[in-house]
Amino acid sequence: MWSHFPSKKRAKDEAEKPFWISYADLMTAMMMLFLVVMAFSLIIITNPAPENAHEDEVKKLCLQIKTEAEKISGVTVDCDNDKRVDFGSQALFENNKFILSNETKVKLRQFVPVVYQVVNQDKNNSLLKQVIIEGYSSQVGSYLHNLQLSMRRAESVLCSLFEQPLENEIPLTDEYKAMIRDLFLVGGYSFNNSEGKTDEQMRRVEFKLKFFGYGEKNQKLNQFL
Repeated sequence: MWSHFPSKKRAKDEAEKPFWISYADLMTAMMMLFLVVMAFSLIIITNPAPENAHEDEVKKLCLQIKTEAEKISGVTVDCDNDKRVDFGSQALFENNKFILSNETKVKLRQFVPVVYQVVNQDKNNSLLKQVIIEGYSSQVGSYLHNLQLSMRRAESVLCSLFEQPLENEIPLTDEYKAMIRDLFLVGGYSFNNSEGKTDEQMRRVEFKLKFFGYGEKNQKLNQFL
């Protein structure tokens, strides 16, 4: 009779052991999963995605251009939104005109060495794709007339970069002019992108900095450097 009690206790212990072993294995697995997730998170934090690293490099290069360009009086560079170079009131045109003053042409030509210097420093991995010269016009007049006028204003700016220097002006070198031919493009935008500006403020020209996207290869690297 007494011999039956130990066997019942052993049977009960043996029935419970698999449960406790499984529970311990589950806790161990959860701990391992937690460690894997933490390790993966640390890798992501310490090693950002290539796309993010590319954007950081573009921002860094734009800020270098901004630092140098804003040494020119009246020039501002926006590296946060459209990456535009604004020459302010000194790059405004008279109503229905597309000719700039000599003083404005000098200011525009001063921007060329800035671009060349930054690109030359980054010549082994140049990210700057284009400098687009964007001409604008007010909303006065027909759309097609303003479209043509804005284009002619952008063309006038590009041509001014190749004009003979004024007295006491440092001339642009052949290397600078080669870069202009390679990177600077003309764009006419009529009265688009008015952004609440007055008619006078819309008769302007801006430079837009365009950079290579992630994975996009620079096929023209070092052609003018």
